[in-house]
Amino acid sequence: MKPENNSNSMQEYKSIEDVIEKAKQALNVPFKKFDKHNRLLTKSKGNIGNIVEEGIFGYHINSDQRPDFPHLGLELKVTPYKYTKKKQISAKERLVLTMIDYMEDYKVPFRESNCMHKLNKILMLFYNHDFNVPKSEYCISKIYLYLFEQLPQKDRIIIENDYNTIINKIKTGHAEDISEGDTFYLGACTKGSTALKSLTTQAFSDKKAKKRAFSLKTSYMTQLLRSGIFNNSAITEQSLITNLDELSNHTIKEIIENRLKPYHGKTLSEIDTLHHDKINRSSKSYLRTYISRILKNTVDNAEDLDEFKKANIKIKTIRRNKNGTIRESMSFPCFKFSELIQQEWYESDIREQFANEKYLFCVFDEVDDSNHEYTFRKAFLWSMPEKILDNEVKEVWEDTKKKAIEGIQFNIFPTSTGSTKITNNLINKSDNMIVHIRPHSARAFHIINGVQYGNGSMSRDGDELPNGDVITKQCFWINNDFIVKIINDNLNDE
Repeated sequence: MKPENNSNSMQEYKSIEDVIEKAKQALNVPFKKFDKHNRLLTKSKGNIGNIVEEGIFGYHINSDQRPDFPHLGLELKVTPYKYTKKKQISAKERLVLTMIDYMEDYKVPFRESNCMHKLNKILMLFYNHDFNVPKSEYCISKIYLYLFEQLPQKDRIIIENDYNTIINKIKTGHAEDISEGDTFYLGACTKGSTALKSLTTQAFSDKKAKKRAFSLKTSYMTQLLRSGIFNNSAITEQSLITNLDELSNHTIKEIIENRLKPYHGKTLSEIDTLHHDKINRSSKSYLRTYISRILKNTVDNAEDLDEFKKANIKIKTIRRNKNGTIRESMSFPCFKFSELIQQEWYESDIREQFANEKYLFCVFDEVDDSNHEYTFRKAFLWSMPEKILDNEVKEVWEDTKKKAIEGIQFNIFPTSTGSTKITNNLINKSDNMIVHIRPHSARAFHIINGVQYGNGSMSRDGDELPNGDVITKQCFWINNDFIVKIINDNLNDE
């Protein structure tokens, strides 16, 4: 939301420093002090930003493609951060910049675009989104001036490449196929629960496309918070890309895959010889170490590289048996039913995770498992297609939410060993969906109708359901047969 007839109030700020000084006056002051129109009583997602614009900077709310302070070329963004379970600072959400215009944006280069005008200078006002604190008590705790031209050159190139990737889909008449998985730092996000209702025309096709907005991705914002704001250091990670010429002709995806390609078809022993460095294969993560050392010989985990963190790239090493199958499905972090039932699909944790994470699948074929000898078959970058995410995965998520609200059904029966086995009616792997629900915990813990089962503990293994029963902590899994299909599709592209 932008200023309407605010020229006088905006002109009182003669410099960016004046705007920053005004913002400093609001540091650590609860938002309720600035809420002139009782916006805190509404559930509008943008109400805190509106309160800051009206109550602190004194202008009316409206839509405008120009920066908030046009005469200074300065955009204002109020955005939340949170603390993870591991007590790490993390961006709560992406930073939305401006709507994508499928009929106009392709006509101008990045440097002349509305996106660049918004991105060039942003005064970011951060607040801690704490579920245990009333929203009225939230307050600005950090102020940060984001200057695009002062970013590392590598980041500027990647963001411009991301912009061009989005624009190229518009130019080729495929705006309907734009996905957040296409890009790395700058995304094209849909607008929440209205995404399916807000189809619009595009310039080079009769097909309608979802309305989207340019945004800085959540993972990029998280790294900005951790390295540039709370640590007061622009770069704290090692970089994969040290030669910027690579980015002139290749995307991050191509750079990563090209680094690994010369090792396709080689056994681990052959890779040891090439690197003059024998990796300890008794380690649980030895395959990840092989991949990481190939990408950057000074790191044991490539996920710690700057580009991997900002683009939210996760390494998934996959061992194929001699018959081409894989043992395990792919697990994701445990969720809490109390949180899941409060969410809507387009803002749900699992959708955010699938939409924003990329997976570097590294496939290893068994040679001699007893000696940990494998052949490195192939590596490729993959992200969950939105069409699958918003159909098949959504169906499982909605089924899980519905059953949690109505009451999960349990079957309790004794086993031949004298123990008790408990099953439930959540979607499992045998239902042949793309994802399923099951525990990740080594120990089971249930309380059903007041009776406790299992050898786990409530604090470590249990999750309370809406009806007061307790179930062993659950998580989403991608089915291993779907992963095999992804692998085979990519191998067939060779």
